[in-house]
Amino acid sequence: MRVFDLFLRRAGVDRAAMPNRRDASSRLTVVCPRDALGAVRKHIVSDFKAAGLTVSQMQVEQGGDQQLASACITVKCPAEMRSILMSQARQLQAHPKISHVHFGDLRRAAS
Repeated sequence: MRVFDLFLRRAGVDRAAMPNRRDASSRLTVVCPRDALGAVRKHIVSDFKAAGLTVSQMQVEQGGDQQLASACITVKCPAEMRSILMSQARQLQAHPKISHVHFGDLRRAAS
């Protein structure tokens, strides 16, 4: 890391002006039946909050299938909390009403 800092100084980059990586966020896409979406959203927000993670944004989209909906969830997750986020994602995958959990945004993957 010290070599990288030296490189930045020699390149004239102000380290204080660089974005803080501790403010990193992760995105999850959760697919579930449309009629279960309200309960799933409450479950996600309450479980993530209890684990110390902050849901900063949730976008719900109707997919091509009329029976399913997908929620793209942006979570504020510093690097030291990554293992907690992974644990929460595994718990979501085990939820009976959730059919799929994917890291990232499925809209970007499709385009």
